[in-house]
Order: sequence, then structure tokens, then C-alpha cells
Amino acid sequence: MSKSALLVVDVQTGTIAPLIGKEPFLKNVNAVIDHFHKKRLPVVLIKKAGYGELSPKLHQEACDLVVTKVQMNTFKAAEFKTLMEENDFENFVVVGLMSNACVQATCIGALAEGFPVTLIEDAHDSVLKPMRNIWNKKLKNAGVMTMTTKEYIEKLKKE
Repeated sequence: MSKSALLVVDVQTGTIAPLIGKEPFLKNVNAVIDHFHKKRLPVVLIKKAGYGELSPKLHQEACDLVVTKVQMNTFKAAEFKTLMEENDFENFVVVGLMSNACVQATCIGALAEGFPVTLIEDAHDSVLKPMRNIWNKKLKNAGVMTMTTKEYIEKLKKE
């Protein structure tokens, strides 16, 4: 099995506060996190500077990696580049906030760096509700694999 890393993008106190429909979003994000933990695959929690702490509702474990960034694209963060050099990540799975900002920028950043990337289509969101579906389609057309939480967990169970 190739070494997948889960990128949990900007699920922070300042980004989640204005989100309508937090509960189903967090349920899906945590379901993916839980399965990565169960498979002993790396979980990278990404924080955008200035948006508060990671949400205490995330199923965070001590072994999870935490990266702080200032730009939307996680792949531009020096701290993340160092983390990639220290690990043999081969592909990425992305969940988080906001669909139309850091989530899409991170997915496009992964593709630009030559990494396969899977976006969990019901585990990212935006305060602008249509953005999730718009970006699911745009990113799929750009080469990002999209799957629902349920589809991805079923796939992980088989690996």
C-alpha cells in the first residue's frame, strides 16, 4: 500500500465558528481521521495562522503531525516541505475548510507537485454553501479523485 497522508486543512476555532452544518461536516472529517488512525497512517493537521487553535472536536491523537501555514496552499509552507522531506508521502487525502480557499489551493498544490490527491467530497465545506459542490466538480476536472466519506472508508477497509 502506498503511503497516504491525510491533510486536515484549517479545521480551527476561527474557521468553524461561522459554518452552518458543523455536525455532519465534523462527523465525516472525524470518520476519515479515525480510519487513518486505525490503519496507522499519518494525519497532518494544518492550521492557518490567525484563525485560532485546532477545533477541540477533531479526533486528534498525540502522534498526529501539526503544521502552521500562512498561505492557502499547504504545499507552499516551509514547515510542510520539511515534513514531506522527513516522510515518504506518496499521495494525499484532503478534508477541511474552506472549499473555495485553502482546500482547493491545497489540492491544486498537490497536483502541481506531482502527487495524486483524493478529495473527500462531503468532508470539506465553506460558509458559502454552493462552493463545496462547485469545487468538487472543478477539482475532479483538474485531476483530483473525489469520493464520499463512505466510499473512501470502504476502500481503506479493503487495503
